[in-house]
Amino acid sequence: MSTLAYVSNANKVSIIDTSTNTVVNSVIIEPADNFAKLIAITPDGRFAYVTNQYYFATVIDTCTNSIIATIPVGNVPTGLAVTPNGRYVYVANSDLATATSGSVSVIDTNTNTVVKTIPVGRDPIGIAITPDGSFAYVTIGKADSVSVIDTATNEVVKNITVGDLPVAIAITPSGSYAYVANQGQSALTNTVSVIDTSTNTVVDTITVGIGPSSISITPDGNFAYVANVFDNNVSVIDTDTNEVVQTIPVGSGPVGTSITTDGNFVYVTNFISNSVSVIDTTINAVVDTIPNLSRPVGIATVNITPCPTPSDKMCIETTRIFDSCAFEEQQHKTFNLPNSNEYQCIHCKVIETKYSILDITKTGEEQDLVNVNLRIEVMLDFISNCSNDPVLKRTVYFDKNITLTAPEGSDISCDINSATCECVKLNCGHKLTCTVEIAAVVKSKKLVQIQIPFLGNCQSKQCCSCEGISIAPGKSLTLSSEPSQINRIKFAAKTSHGMTSQLAAFLNTIPFTSKTVTEQLKPFEINLPGGPFPAENISLRNLGKSTIYIYKLTTE
Repeated sequence: MSTLAYVSNANKVSIIDTSTNTVVNSVIIEPADNFAKLIAITPDGRFAYVTNQYYFATVIDTCTNSIIATIPVGNVPTGLAVTPNGRYVYVANSDLATATSGSVSVIDTNTNTVVKTIPVGRDPIGIAITPDGSFAYVTIGKADSVSVIDTATNEVVKNITVGDLPVAIAITPSGSYAYVANQGQSALTNTVSVIDTSTNTVVDTITVGIGPSSISITPDGNFAYVANVFDNNVSVIDTDTNEVVQTIPVGSGPVGTSITTDGNFVYVTNFISNSVSVIDTTINAVVDTIPNLSRPVGIATVNITPCPTPSDKMCIETTRIFDSCAFEEQQHKTFNLPNSNEYQCIHCKVIETKYSILDITKTGEEQDLVNVNLRIEVMLDFISNCSNDPVLKRTVYFDKNITLTAPEGSDISCDINSATCECVKLNCGHKLTCTVEIAAVVKSKKLVQIQIPFLGNCQSKQCCSCEGISIAPGKSLTLSSEPSQINRIKFAAKTSHGMTSQLAAFLNTIPFTSKTVTEQLKPFEINLPGGPFPAENISLRNLGKSTIYIYKLTTE
């Protein structure tokens, strides 16, 4: 496992190996005049999300250090944070200077798409998420406040007044306090507001250097490191006393901070001096400087588990397709009909198709090139519209010559993908003109042995029996009468493969909540507001189109 620091600078993200404090790689974020801003990395270390000036969040695969997605978000995206489970990224969109409000985009990391946009106050900049993932705290620069978003509903539930132009925020590992860096707008300020997250009120204000622009808290929660952009230093706050215990000189224009997961080092981006300062937290002094960056801003440190590499090789036997070609053919056929009433009103139907290889010959001196002469037969039934019985059978033949690459020992096959027939009766009454069309693919293939990298054995998911309670679409399940009074329902549920259904809880005939059930077996908990209620008055109803299977249903 290695520890890396991802640094946004100019139109790229530079990657620093913290064991040597050297830049070992860079990822370019096009176009050339783009400007990468802030960075957040998923808890497993696999993906880095980077905001940039072109209203996008860029996703970097840290295994390959390549861009795998570019996600449109709001105007002027700045700060961002990943939920502890890695499922969502919250992005603060400051919007244009003339805008009267901003927004927060919620990205689903499974699909890398925005699934929710949350309106907030003017100029949201910094964002942090509580360790339990329940709330996102967003600094609202022009409103001098912090908005609290409930991540379950993605709605703002509280606005907290803090200092002048709050730009950055960090939450202690315990989740008890949020530290807010107030940079100041009309006049530069030098304060950090401390929010008690249990009451969402400011409980302390700490004086630091001029223009605090970034804040990070050590993994043990004992110290907060604040970069002061106009004082060219970092203030160290003791979170027990909320006092500055040391001030550390760094480069010019420090704007970003990140602490390694072991808490031993703080990495500080210096925007003006184009460098990163490395602070040893045991002595609170700069022990290294990484030069030759270009206006570095955001920084995030992460432990990277070695990417999967083949531990061995294995030989497998499989069918290789060497060549293939597709074609469509059409024939017009006229059939004579007997002079009988049952032939007066008929239609045709394809009942069978088959192919045969008539001949295979090598073509000139070209190696492995062959000429294939094949025939496709289309068997037709002519059916009376009156009796719906077949009254006539005919076969239409298609002969086709094609050229394929086919090494010695190859098999030639033909897949007939479609065959259709449409007929028109001529005015004379005894002739039927039909159009027969086919579409087919011819392949040359051969059983081969190939060597492939062996990354490990496949892991099967745990089997799930469908012996649970099943609720058919549109049906309801009335709960057991034990206990007779219910406050809460707990269960696990899944649908049939590939399906999704809504499961609603009803009090008498009134629905009060619903859950989305998928093919993945997941636990659910439904709380009954205003309860307890008689068990016989509560039911679960399947509002979807797939059967829902309920397991381990309990009530309390």
